[in-house]
Amino acid sequence: MATRRRHHSRHGGNRQSDAAPSKHDSDERPLSLEWLSEERIEESIRVWSKAYGRPISRDEATEILINVRQFAEIVLRAEEAKQRDAQAS
Repeated sequence: MATRRRHHSRHGGNRQSDAAPSKHDSDERPLSLEWLSEERIEESIRVWSKAYGRPISRDEATEILINVRQFAEIVLRAEEAKQRDAQAS
């Protein structure tokens, strides 16, 4: 079962999301977050801390990864729709 955590968004307001579990509950990670490995989170912390010029938290790194993935999925769906429309013409 997915663990729902509430955290504050930089853009204001609270929202619920599937946050990455911490190391102690990694065995309970839902399949939908299997791609969000400990290594990927740690790498994100290193990369984005350097980009922001300050240490970022684990929650921030997780939110960034989820947002980037969602953005990529939207772009992919738009490109697929564009190709379908071109083929239908």
